Amino acid sequence: MANVMIIDDDVDMVEMYQAILKQKGHEIMIAYTAEEARETLATKRPDIVVLDVMMETVDAGFELGREIHTKFPDLPILFLSSIINEIDERTGIPNIFEVDDSWLKLIRFLDKPVKAEKLSAEIDKLLA
Repeated sequence: MANVMIIDDDVDMVEMYQAILKQKGHEIMIAYTAEEARETLATKRPDIVVLDVMMETVDAGFELGREIHTKFPDLPILFLSSIINEIDERTGIPNIFEVDDSWLKLIRFLDKPVKAEKLSAEIDKLLA
């Protein structure tokens, strides 16, 4: 199975994801902040990253995702956020995250909280 890095500041979510993924046979690496993730990634490379968008700041996950993509261009990233389907109050238009074309084969966005089956299925897709 794969080495999955979970980066999320929500301890309860991390524990849930970890339990789900360990049950599927994955090895798990955990970081609760972007800085902790940077330190781990300086010496280790996972097979896939599960990354929360909003951590220390509203876009900390995006910033970290771009850094990870620059360092490991072929590393799949699964972004998780509770704001993906929210409506932008200023425009009345749903939030749409602009993604660099080079990312398209390597990322997915899932709405939090994500069901166990969906998380596992998306990880399998990205690793295929």
